[in-house]
Amino acid sequence: MASQKTKIIEHLFMKHWNASNGKLDRSLMSLDDVAQAIRECNDVHGTTLSDRNPANFMKDLLRGANASKNWPSFVAAKRFTGIQRTSDGECFEFIPYRQGQTEPFPDAFKVRSEAPDFPVQSISIPLVTKTLGRSDETWLIQTAINLRVVETHFAVAPAYPLLELTHLQMGIKLRSTEIDALFLGKTGDVKNPESVLVTCEAKQDKDPLIPSQIINQVQAAFAEAEVETVIPIGLRTIKGVGFYLTEFQAVKRADASRLEDLILASDAIYKLYPAVKGI
Repeated sequence: MASQKTKIIEHLFMKHWNASNGKLDRSLMSLDDVAQAIRECNDVHGTTLSDRNPANFMKDLLRGANASKNWPSFVAAKRFTGIQRTSDGECFEFIPYRQGQTEPFPDAFKVRSEAPDFPVQSISIPLVTKTLGRSDETWLIQTAINLRVVETHFAVAPAYPLLELTHLQMGIKLRSTEIDALFLGKTGDVKNPESVLVTCEAKQDKDPLIPSQIINQVQAAFAEAEVETVIPIGLRTIKGVGFYLTEFQAVKRADASRLEDLILASDAIYKLYPAVKGI
């Protein structure tokens, strides 16, 4: 339950909060830290969480529209939020609010009703496949890839022009993050094109796009491939309609390590005809 996880986070924050200087003695929490905090809270506060899978602790907490509500009010009052960490036994890190931030997990990239919309056919998906449609990210990505939604975007509403775009893989688990879908693009001169990567973060309609997750994907892509440009995108379902695609400003390798903000470069709504179950 989210309320129990709220207690765990507050417990960890209080454990490392130094009231004398108004700072955290330690901000980075490991998987072992979270598992230990779960056991301590189960003993002291009567929570009933399992300590067996702390790796999904933050991922589950941030799912859905209530991420900010599930964050401890005491931690929010100190103007700290959290960011998931997934390498070297890490779980998450407490980080200060950015300038102008008013809640722990703001939904900065909600669907813009004024975004241009384009029709996308879904009749090519077999009926038997459609009957298996579910409201999860795997089905979201599978449907978008089958219908070439990302390719359609870079053909009709791109901020960054591409000559070619090819889907490489979905559900890529890397050391520091997970990329829901990865694409290889070609740009520039037709005779001597430059390769770029497009990273995709997928969310259901009630789940906000979390900038830190997308930034982690960009940095991981540069670590894995010899390209000079990565274009991050977000793909979010609009229930009963289709997809809302957000294309963010392309990132150059030289700027990746300092990347802290995402800038929306282009967005569009892709309406599926006919509607697809689960989307």
